[in-house]
Amino acid sequence: MAICVALFPGHICADVDTHTVRTAETLSHVAARYGVSVADLKRWNSLSSDRIAVGQTLTVAQSGDSYIVRRGDTLSAIALRSGISLADLRRLNKLRGDRIRVGQTLRLRPEPAPMRLANTATLVVRRGDTLSGIAAAHGTTVTHLRRLNELQDDEIQMGQTLRITGKEPDTEEDEDPPEVYAVRLGDNLSRIGDRFDVGLVQLRQLNNLKGDQIHPGQKLRLRPKPEEEGTHVVQRGQTLSEIAAEHHIDLAELRRLNGIDGDLIRPGQKLHMRSTPSTVHVVERGDALWEIARAYGMTVNDLKALNDLTGDRIYPGQELHLSPDSSSRLASYTVARGDNLSEIAQLHQMSVAELQKLNNLAGSVIHPGQTLQVRPLLGHAHRLEVSQIPWSDLLASIDGLPVIEVDNGPYFGQRPKADHQPSTKYSEIHPRSPLKTYRQALKVWNAFERRVEGIGRLSSDLEGWHIVLDPGHGGVDPGAIVPTVDGDGRKLYVVEDEYVYDITMRAYVLLRLHGANVNVTLLSPNHLIRHTAPPAQTFVHEMNEVFNSLVYNRRDRPNDWPMGTSRGLAERVRIAEEAFHGTPRRRTIFLSFHADIDPRAPEGAMVLYYESRSNRDSASRTFAQALLPALGAGALTRGQSLAVLRKNPASVKALIEVRNLAYVDQAWALRFEQLRHRDAEKIVRGVLDYARGERLAGR
Repeated sequence: MAICVALFPGHICADVDTHTVRTAETLSHVAARYGVSVADLKRWNSLSSDRIAVGQTLTVAQSGDSYIVRRGDTLSAIALRSGISLADLRRLNKLRGDRIRVGQTLRLRPEPAPMRLANTATLVVRRGDTLSGIAAAHGTTVTHLRRLNELQDDEIQMGQTLRITGKEPDTEEDEDPPEVYAVRLGDNLSRIGDRFDVGLVQLRQLNNLKGDQIHPGQKLRLRPKPEEEGTHVVQRGQTLSEIAAEHHIDLAELRRLNGIDGDLIRPGQKLHMRSTPSTVHVVERGDALWEIARAYGMTVNDLKALNDLTGDRIYPGQELHLSPDSSSRLASYTVARGDNLSEIAQLHQMSVAELQKLNNLAGSVIHPGQTLQVRPLLGHAHRLEVSQIPWSDLLASIDGLPVIEVDNGPYFGQRPKADHQPSTKYSEIHPRSPLKTYRQALKVWNAFERRVEGIGRLSSDLEGWHIVLDPGHGGVDPGAIVPTVDGDGRKLYVVEDEYVYDITMRAYVLLRLHGANVNVTLLSPNHLIRHTAPPAQTFVHEMNEVFNSLVYNRRDRPNDWPMGTSRGLAERVRIAEEAFHGTPRRRTIFLSFHADIDPRAPEGAMVLYYESRSNRDSASRTFAQALLPALGAGALTRGQSLAVLRKNPASVKALIEVRNLAYVDQAWALRFEQLRHRDAEKIVRGVLDYARGERLAGR
């Protein structure tokens, strides 16, 4: 391989690479190894056929293979200049988002994959082989190879024999289907769709297929690329023209769709990339099949039949056809103080152009009290059974603790001094001791429990199940405090623990209404479910949550407030042990709620189960996978060694990263009461799906 030394920032290495043909190699093997096409190899080497000889020198690249980032560069601009897609550039460099740094070296084409003879069930690792390279060469995934060979990580040794094909030991299919699949002998389109949970309409559309005919060796795309999704979230430094070029859309059309007069855009702004009729729903990250069907007045089975879906997994960017009368099922939205057209459109998964056309608006001026027609908000439309819940009655006065109604409340007895979180450093602490705080928190909680008990039931599907909910962080530990912006570009701050506590409270109510016995690990002395009207308001970091344990708080010491220590995590597990004492173990569930802040992690919800080098909690892995269809498009599972799950007595336990605050639009979404309630509903739906499956399996 040629070596290229970058002489200055931004220099693209452009040396011509060569390869010497070895025994048993074919032109297609060489092409696969260097990530190029056979046609390019033939053109670069003036070959009239596919025949090559041992010892022959082949040119295998004629473009740069790396790029050094310079000041002002964006990932999308580099992709455009280099002639590759943004998704491929992310994949080549293992980037979860679009963040890059000055001086960083980016690969512009794949590393050489190890050449192997076709149709081998095993291979012997050679010098320079990597697990990812072997997976790419054989059309499989790293996850599959790890499980097939019972590897704890990606480390492999020279001389090691790896299984390439076969059934994984005691596992189901991979959680994450590959993006591309190489057709094998005996495959058909329907079987591939079933295996990877991809609908036939989607498969045909992604691969420009007129019918169902495929052939061995054909590469089939299984998921839309990020640039093919229906929306794009603006990253820092991006321009409107770059985004238009990346998504192959006319700049004027991009402006029209999003109600933009000039070129001014802001980081975190969500732009729509396509216009669709009212009888088509373009899937966004987090959309679930069941809530799309409910929003548009359809059954899940009807929606699946209309789109040739065999499973319940859907993917960002996928277009779902709705029943012909779905266009008449619109919802109404009353404009509140501080609202703007762009944010209302984003909330209802519409383009500004669609919202303007639907309401005969010539511009973007709206006023409080105005009623707009909108697409139904997923998780909220046609929820007759949930809308009957008297939510406001759950927050009535408590003896000695009057209700304080504020925009980011209500609060009981005492409200935070600040109206919103003003910075990443700001905090307020409750003036009482941990023990006094616990006693007040228990008073608030007991009144709340009694009111929930008096509502009645939505179902008895969770009768006999015992569930412990753990709001992540809390007390002295706020988790992540991240800046975001509202629809007008004004800076706001989101405090992780305050928001996941609200989601926990909403999940608690819904689980109880389905018959579950539910406990929580943390209590607050002055708030339960809180609203956010207008959405520009944010929750304040109050360091006043306490552990739900008299024994723990009886010592009444300053270091008894919850904090991110091993002692605090162990206390959460101990509370679960106490809650599960004397209950049937196989019907116990522990859920810890968090919001991630990792730009390397996916944007969608992540369900983590316990896995260490020596142990995997297989039951919890199955539980985590059962939650995915309910959590929606882009949701994933992973095994991780987490203290709050280790030695946890629940039969199944998981830590759910409900959203990833490293993505500006995810922090934006968390501020909305409607979307937090939607997050809670999706989690509860996943628990219901799992419990119903367990009941059927036990018959």
